[in-house]
Amino acid sequence: MKNYAIISEFNPFHNGHAYLVEKCREHGATHITAVMSGNFVQRGEPAIFPKHIRTLMALKNGVDLVTELHLPFAVSNAQQFAENGTAVVNAMNCVDCLAFGSECGDISLLNELSRLIISDNFQTKLREQITTGISYPSALTNTMKIMNPSLSPLMSEPNNILGIEYIKALIHTGSQIKPVTFRRIGDAYNDTYASSEFASAASIRKLIYENKSFTKYIPENCTDIFLSEIQKGNTAFLSDNERGFILKLRQMSSDDIADIADVNEGLENRIKTAVMNSASLEEIIERTKSKRYTYARIKRILLACLLDIKKDYMNKYAPYIRVLGFNSRGAEILSCVKQKKLAPLVTKISRTENLSSSEKAFLDLELSSGDIYYTFTRNIKPCGEEYRNGIVVLKQQDL
Repeated sequence: MKNYAIISEFNPFHNGHAYLVEKCREHGATHITAVMSGNFVQRGEPAIFPKHIRTLMALKNGVDLVTELHLPFAVSNAQQFAENGTAVVNAMNCVDCLAFGSECGDISLLNELSRLIISDNFQTKLREQITTGISYPSALTNTMKIMNPSLSPLMSEPNNILGIEYIKALIHTGSQIKPVTFRRIGDAYNDTYASSEFASAASIRKLIYENKSFTKYIPENCTDIFLSEIQKGNTAFLSDNERGFILKLRQMSSDDIADIADVNEGLENRIKTAVMNSASLEEIIERTKSKRYTYARIKRILLACLLDIKKDYMNKYAPYIRVLGFNSRGAEILSCVKQKKLAPLVTKISRTENLSSSEKAFLDLELSSGDIYYTFTRNIKPCGEEYRNGIVVLKQQDL
């Protein structure tokens, strides 16, 4: 067995994801594991489709096992997103390679960048940049321009940056897992208008929101799933429960906000003032952001407020391995995981006797966030969908 892992959101699963899976197979993967964000994603928003639907799409397109990226890190910055994803992969203890797409497509360059960034000299200069009051991404870019101007352009591309974070996490943990990258093709990550068959996830979400045609940008075998879920009202958009979101923020005190992950340096007061003087989430973000606190960071913090993700959750990167779905090859991976795992394996959320109190707290957070998620879907659902949906098991005849 040669097991490749992919860390992703699949929000939604599209042709670019299918291409990455195909490249893994061409590279020698006999089995493919995905560590996927759950119902909320790094943009500080609900995923467009529920986790079990996105799991099904992945399994129908070459992924064999889908496990969950833990909520606090799925809605965090690139570094913490990558650290949790790699922690889950490491905890499985039966993954050979970690595969990801990147704009440069050159693993040697990304390895060189990663080792430079973690060097003492680079870190010293990075801290100097941060003390000027700029954001971490800006400080990182500026430091790279100083340390190696020829490589600095690579730091302007989002998938390169995420790939570097994966490599750094593997280095820091002493992992034996080999990083592998493939050049990203088609539209850029942040493009909101589709210009090729490899459209970005952002542009596909926009097309779905605007009720426009999107099917040529997704695998053919996903078309019926997409259309059915849209018809059922199972798509989720931030705007569909903005009032409820703002209500939660208005009910929070400055002290409440101060307990939330990634809130520091008195930011809670700035957020509270913005909340009390704004009539929309966009206005709250615009009033709060600054040179130091980017739009994306503030949006993630506001979502953490809604979901009650406190600082304490950020201290344990792989509390357990939660299975979302698998096929016959995925069952083979699970057999290996059961024998070699370095963290508890969760296959039934009603069976948690093997979890510690802190691990149960993580799972409880995930379950409560699932109930909140379904207030954002067009068709609001009652609590308990996490229990009703269960693990997706794809049999050969379902492919």
